[in-house]
Formats: sequence, structure tokens, C-alpha cells
Amino acid sequence: MKRAHMFGAISLILLAAAAQTPQAPASPASPALTAQAPAAASAAKNPYAPDTAEPGSVEAIAKFTTEARFGNPWVAYLPDSATVPSPAEFLGHIVGAAGELSSTAKIYGYFRKLAETSPRVRVETIGRTEEGRDILLVAVADEEGIRDLDRLKAATAALADPRRTTPEAAEALIASSRPVYYFNGGLHSTELGSPEMLMEMAYRLAVSDQPMIRQVRTKVLVLINPVSEPDGRDKEVDWFYRYLKGKTDFDDLPPDSPPYWGYYVFHDNNRDSHQEALQLSKAVSRMFFDYHPTVVHDLHESIPLLQTWNGTGPFNTNIDPILLNEWFAMSEAELGALTSAGMPGVWTWGFSDGWEHVFLDSIGVNHNSIGRGYETFGNGTAETVERVLRPNEERYAGRPVTSQEWYRPMPPPRKFMWSLRDNTNYMESGCLAALDYTAKNATEMLRDFYRKGYNSWQKGVKGGPFAFAIPAEQGDRRRVADMVELLLAHGIEVGRANAAFKVAEGEFPAGTYVVRLDQPYRGYAADLLTFQAFPSDAVYEPYDDVSWSLPAHYGLEAKRIDDAKIKDVPLTALLKGIKTEGVVNGAGPVFLLKDSGQEGLLALRSRLAAFRVEIAEKAFKAGDKDYPAGSWILPDQKGLADAVKRAAAELALDFDGVAAAPAADVARHESKVPRLAVWHTWADTEAVGWVRLVLDREKVPYAYIRDEDIRAGRLKDRFDVIIFGHNYLDLQEQIVGIDKKYSPMAFMKTKDTPNLGVPDASADITGGIGWGGMIKLEEFLAAGGVLVTLGNGSALPLQGGLVRDVYGRGGGVFTPGSELKVKFTRPDHPLAYGMTEVTSVFRSMLPVYDIARSARKGVVLQWGTKLRAEDREEETPGAPKPPDAKDAAKKEEVKMLVSGAIKGEDELEGRPAILDLAAGKGRVVAFLFNPIHRDLNRSDHRFLWNALLNWNALLLQK
Repeated sequence: MKRAHMFGAISLILLAAAAQTPQAPASPASPALTAQAPAAASAAKNPYAPDTAEPGSVEAIAKFTTEARFGNPWVAYLPDSATVPSPAEFLGHIVGAAGELSSTAKIYGYFRKLAETSPRVRVETIGRTEEGRDILLVAVADEEGIRDLDRLKAATAALADPRRTTPEAAEALIASSRPVYYFNGGLHSTELGSPEMLMEMAYRLAVSDQPMIRQVRTKVLVLINPVSEPDGRDKEVDWFYRYLKGKTDFDDLPPDSPPYWGYYVFHDNNRDSHQEALQLSKAVSRMFFDYHPTVVHDLHESIPLLQTWNGTGPFNTNIDPILLNEWFAMSEAELGALTSAGMPGVWTWGFSDGWEHVFLDSIGVNHNSIGRGYETFGNGTAETVERVLRPNEERYAGRPVTSQEWYRPMPPPRKFMWSLRDNTNYMESGCLAALDYTAKNATEMLRDFYRKGYNSWQKGVKGGPFAFAIPAEQGDRRRVADMVELLLAHGIEVGRANAAFKVAEGEFPAGTYVVRLDQPYRGYAADLLTFQAFPSDAVYEPYDDVSWSLPAHYGLEAKRIDDAKIKDVPLTALLKGIKTEGVVNGAGPVFLLKDSGQEGLLALRSRLAAFRVEIAEKAFKAGDKDYPAGSWILPDQKGLADAVKRAAAELALDFDGVAAAPAADVARHESKVPRLAVWHTWADTEAVGWVRLVLDREKVPYAYIRDEDIRAGRLKDRFDVIIFGHNYLDLQEQIVGIDKKYSPMAFMKTKDTPNLGVPDASADITGGIGWGGMIKLEEFLAAGGVLVTLGNGSALPLQGGLVRDVYGRGGGVFTPGSELKVKFTRPDHPLAYGMTEVTSVFRSMLPVYDIARSARKGVVLQWGTKLRAEDREEETPGAPKPPDAKDAAKKEEVKMLVSGAIKGEDELEGRPAILDLAAGKGRVVAFLFNPIHRDLNRSDHRFLWNALLNWNALLLQK
């Protein structure tokens, strides 16, 4: 299935070349790729000619490859070099040797040595992690490619913007430039193989004289980020040597992961492409806009034996159809090459979907490049272990991973020994096949890169819509600016209206943000600024969240503009670093702040920690201005005026200075700064890491406490409020934690484990809080403490017995990361301050709870806007309906779904979304969604902030 050579001659001027399925590279077993020796005798003497195998490399690779079929001639040896050290020479062992892992410092040391000794390699730093480690980028090409890096970068940047590069100019650039292929390694720290493999592949690319490798060097610029999460890599290496080395019973291994990878999160670091909250995401984004790579390829390990991504569908409608062809063409090339080499278990399709592009490789997908990835079969340890594939457990797209399918022509065996070297062989072979494909199709891949940008731009030129208008004043100008800043970070162009303007969709004031869609990243802009509608008839369930709409999750409006007159509105182009400030009207000495739902109020309370703050419980009027419930009253205090001015400038909040406080009949309560603790279990620190990230960004102080701190008791002596975050544990795991059979299992910085103990430490992370800890939580509540639980963390009090009358309901509700309508059943409750009675929140696949009728006053927020189904039935028992009542009701009813997908809506309708329940003298505030989900649902943060700002008032609720 070869891409016809005549396609290369079709000019971009026509922009009409039809894609065909490209040719897979010749198999690794074929003479064309093994040696191409001029004579059989020569080949017999040196089967690796024109390379010479590094002495001992063939034997070492064979030693750690558990079966011959798990390798091939491409990766059966290391080419020898007289001047450039191989990884085996540098490390003292072959890559993939059993029981051996390399730290970030060792890996970076090798790449720097490679760059020092080879003119075909260059190293640069593209970022620094939260813990201060470098994030390295390695470029590999022939000498000319390395010399001309700046020219090649300029060429891909020009091809990325068809507005400044005509089709004729694009053809000239394509003829003189190269595809840029970026490999991302080490994102998930327990997936050990890619940082090791990438050292060997880089060396092979730099020194081998095999014709295929020479062609890659001369026609492709290869970029390698060997360890994209260095903080996690170093923790994992320490963990392996402390707890896993020498253990080979796979079914009885200790936990293969330390409790932390990065400073904040671990697995979710691959769900940050839209938010770009993490330093590793920002580093890859910087790389992208510097090099504009044709391919962004992320390397993972979870599925036997090599799965090359593309998706089962449905596919996101905002991506160019060209990309779908590229995905399947490249996957088929890899599948063909490795299957022809006799390597079992290589497959495609059948995994993930193609709808949600929230992953790290999506930085490529969302910017007209090819974002793709692998899953190879990692062990989670560097030891060689026996693996058993159980058909009932390992299933994808409804089929066992051991079954033969059109997309898996040679399935893996069911039982086998598997090594780190086997994993290396598969991953490196797939990457080499991908590079071979890219070298052979370099011209057409660059042409398609240009075409995708051209198509996106032209779609915006033609309209439907032409633009989005984002009003700057929507109650929280800082959050609006943050959303716009995020668009700019993604390379999406935003302007600001120089004057008021009117279009068919309405009138907009000067200063309105406008995203015109006649730009290369039109598809991504539309994807971020519109609500998602996951197809209800999709055959397969989605892999992850199906909503990422920024207006939905920021609680803002981005008005779709279909009126072509928007193209005539004068705009000032924005650069990153939007300045927003608040205003202080009047000199005081009393200051008022109108609550319009601002996200910055918790940060404000922290800045004003030395001052008394009162919060109005009812609406009031001061002068000619109305202030809703939740508004702040700051009495006359020394130094307050200066503090207010500083806070207004920093947080973009407006204050009104008045001569006197509102009358005494305006009900209010003091907002006391809570002694706040954020509690993590050692069994799962993932989701609570996002809470820490947001609190740190807002500069809100808190104590970060562990299971053993809960067990120690006397909690009310130290804390007023404890947050127990969302987690992925069942109730038993939340209580008993990591199995005590591994005790003592320390997570501490020592001479032998210098990278452990960050950001928290323990001499023994096993055992959880235990039932003794539950008693200590009960004592905390009895003494007047407030326990705030988020998402699945709410199972602890609701199912663990800290409160009564709440019970879980059965299944039937399907909300895979979607924005849903909710309604305050108690709109005067402190948790409702700054909110409208009907609003929306983000909900993942979480349990559904209900509450006894006698305790329903504890429901503050409900799902949807209607009563529960059983309550609706009770309202009109047996009442006949007019013939058209059903149709009329359908027209009037508010749909629960805002963005994403939902099934079983009626089962969720009217059930609790937030509970505020008495427990002793204290309260349990249970969020039945996660208000801080991956730093995406910014408008939901305010629900949690209200609990923290009003914690002492909650104690007075009845």
C-alpha cells in the first residue's frame, strides 16, 4: 500500500491532493534493512554491515531478550564507534539489563556526552520542574541538520502559518526542509523503559551507517525529551532500588510506585494539555512553538505488547480529516514492519477513542501536527518476570488482547517471561519504523502539515462562526483574563476591541476580547470555546473526560459571532501577560466588596489575614449600589486602606470606600481565617495534588497532613477545617491504606534514597488512618471541626459512619467528565454566595448518593433543576395529563447536560450534589463532585472557597 510517487509532484497551489495509505517500511528481517551487504560472504562474516557490532553488545542484548521473537535485527546489536561512547559503555551495562535503572542525572550525563562527542547531536534545556530539575531536549540529525537548526525551525514556523506563506513559498520550503519528529519519554514514572531506550536509539541514530538510519538522519530532524517528568523519574529509581530490586514474583510485588512522582501530581500529568498548569506541559509547549514538530510522539507502557494509538472513534470534529489518515497510515506502517519481523502482540485501533485531546501528545493534535503514542508492555520493575495475559481481564474494544483481529494479526502469547530489554526492543523497533516511514514520506508529511493549517485558516475565513466575543466584565475580570491568557499560551490569537461595536449577535463595549477564527489554530480555538456534545450513539465508551470547554468550566460567556461584520472591528492584538487591576472607589475608612462570584476571594482573605472581615448574609444597599448576600464589609481598621489598594491591584478586585458600615440590621458574620489542613492518604496523593497546586498559586497557607497525623489525634487543637480530597480508592482503601504487610515502608530522604521524602515524608506509609483514625476524625467533628470532602473522598464520612441518613444508589448514571446543571435548594446558604440559583459544575464518574427525607435540609445543591423522579410522581399521583403535556414539558424543561455526555439523567436528577451535615458540634461538607478537577473547572473552585471563607458560619446552620 504505497503512497503514489506522483503525489509529490502535485503542487500545494491546487491544495487538492488526495491522501492514500502510505507504504510500510521493509521488515527488520529483510536483507534490505539488516545489512545490504554487497556479497553473501561478507554478510556471513558481518551480518551487521555496513556497521560493526560493538564487542559484547550482541551477546548482552540476547541475554536479556527472553525469546528471539521479542527482538529483531534492527535492535540485536549496537553499532561500534571509535569516537562516540555507547550507552552500554557509559552505563556499564546494556540498556534493558535486568535490575538496572538510570537516574535523570545519569541519562542527562549520557546525552551531554553524546553531544560532546558527536557533531550530529545537540542538547538544550527547555524548562525546569517544580522541584528545580532541568527538562532536557536532544536534537539528532546529520551534521548539516544540526548546523542548520535555526533555518529548519524557521521553515516549520513558516509552514505553520499559511497566512504569511503562500502555497508557492510553501513548496520551496518543503523542498529544502525536513519533518521534525519529537519523542517524549518518561512522562509516567512507573513506565520505566522509554528513558533507557531513548539513549540507545539516539546513539544508533547518531552513529549507525545502515542505509535506513542514514536516510533518517538526512531527511528528518529527530527531537528527544528523554525524561519529561524528571522529579518522578528520580523518585521512581530510588524506589526501585529500595523496594523492588531482586523481587521477581510479579503477582506479589510491593507497590511499584512511590506515593509521588511530580511535586503535585503523577498520572494526571498526561491530562494537562489544555490547562498547562504543570511545568512539564509548559516545557513541551515551548518546544512545540520553537520547532513546530510534524509529529509529537509520547511513549507509554501499559498494554501488551505494543499498541500504536489512533482510536476507535468517535473522532473530534474540530480536527482535520487529514490527521485521521495520518494516524492510521503510520500505525499500519509500524504494524506491518514489526509483524513482518515476527514480533507478536503488535496492534492498533481498539484503544482510546480520538474524541478528547487532553493528553500531552495533544499539544501536537491541537496545533495541526500529528500527536500520537505507544503503549508497550512495561513491568513496573526493571526485573524480568513472568506475565500471564488473562482474556477476561485484558480486554479492549470488547475483545481479549490475546485474540487475532484485523488490527492485531499476530496476538501475543498468553504466558511468557518479559524483561525490560524485551520492552526496549519493541519500543525502539516501533520508533525506528515510524522514523523510516517519516523519512520516506517526508515531503508529503510537511505538505500535509501545511495543508492542515491552511484548511483551518480558510474555514475561519469562510465563517460559521467568524469569531467569538468574550466580554471583559463578567463579574470576575481576573478569571476572564486568565482564560484569555490560556488561549494566548496555546498560540491562539486574541484581540481587544478598540471601541464599542455592534453585530447581529449584540452590542459589545470597548475592551471586549475577540477571537477571530481566520487563523491557523481555528480548530483548537473552536474546540476550546464551544461546548462539547459527545455522540450519544457512540459504540465505545470514551477513554477520559469528554468536556473541556473553557467557557463552561470557567463559568464565562464566549459569544459565537456569525456576523461577518466582526471582521471589520478594529482590534489591538494581545500578547501574553495581560494586565488586570481592580479599582478602589472612595477613601473609606470602611470598605465594601460586592460579591459577583470572584474566584480571588479566598486569596483576598489570605492577603487581609490581619484584618477583620464580615460577610453579609442578606442583600443590602449602600448609597445607590446594591450588594448581594456574600458581599464583604471591612470595618475601619488601621492600615486597611493601603492593604485594600494592594489587594485590588494584585487580584483585580473592586472595592468601594464608604464613610460608615451598613446598618446593624444587615445580618452578617465574621469571616475568620481558618487554620486549614489538607489531608492526603499515602495510598493516593494524585487528585489532592491539584488542590495543593491551586492553593499554592493563590498563596493560601495550609498544613499538609498525613495519615499518621490523623491517627495522632488532637486535630481540633491544631485545625479548624480539614480538606479530604478526591481520590481513586474505595472506602476500605481510604481507611486502611497500603497493606501493612509491607511495613515499615519509608518514604524519606536518606543517603540511599536522596530523592524521596518530597513533598511529604514518612517513616512508614502503610496502614492508612485505620479505624483508630476514624475515631480521631469523629472527635474532631465532635469538638466543632469542619471536615470538607471532595468527590470520591466523600465516601469516607458518608459511607464510613461519620454522618447518618445518607446512602449510595445503584448504577445507571454515566457522566464521563461533563458539565451539568445544578440548582441550589438553599439559595441563602453560605455555600451559595456569589452564585446564581441555577448554575453548573463538572462531574466525573462518581457515585450517586441520596439522603433520607427527614434529613433533606442537609442538601444545599442538587443535580439538575427538577425534583427527584419519585417526588415528581408523588406530587401528582395518578393525575391525567393532557395529550400535549409531554411535548410542552419537553420544550420548557432545563436539560441537565451543558457540555459533554450523560446517560441516566433521570436517576441523577434531584439527588444531592453538595451536603452540609451536622456531626457533633462540627460539620461535614460533602462535595459529590470534585470542585478542583485537574485545574480545569475554575468556576467550581468558588464552591470550595465559600466553605473555607464561611466555615465558622456553617457551625451555626440548622
